[in-house]
Amino acid sequence: MTPLLLDLVNSRIVYPDGPRDELGDDAAARAWLREHDGLGTPEEIADARDVRPVLAAVIRGEASLDALTPWVDVMRRRAQLTRDGLLWHDDVPAGRRVGVRAVEEWAGLQGPDGSRIRPCAAPDCQHFLVDNSRANARKWHSMEVCGNRAKARRHYARSKETAKEQ
Repeated sequence: MTPLLLDLVNSRIVYPDGPRDELGDDAAARAWLREHDGLGTPEEIADARDVRPVLAAVIRGEASLDALTPWVDVMRRRAQLTRDGLLWHDDVPAGRRVGVRAVEEWAGLQGPDGSRIRPCAAPDCQHFLVDNSRANARKWHSMEVCGNRAKARRHYARSKETAKEQ
């Protein structure tokens, strides 16, 4: 199963020349969902479009956890007894499967040391990242892009300050 949450919250980025939205039209959304183990049904497309901004706002700290209630409230598991023991099945309405899966992935990234998913620290970046580092201290979604730009800005500021002092 392809991780859904990070790709979902990064599926709409606004660039200077306009937005790039992987769920923007139904054909693109259907293909995107199929790449992420979905069926691409109209209900899934609507659910992905509904949950994406809510999750992004929760991750950024702009919305409370209550905003996820429509997806949490429909989460159900049922057990099936087999010769090997209990087998658990998710029993979620088809129209909420994408959101439920994304919320479950989000919940799995929360811990005592904070969230493992966060916005990129670069002020001009809209991407999110999942920090799998031991210290949970990663800042940028891409060291090559945002990390290098931040380091270059700091270097430029230091060299400018040094030039002022001389």
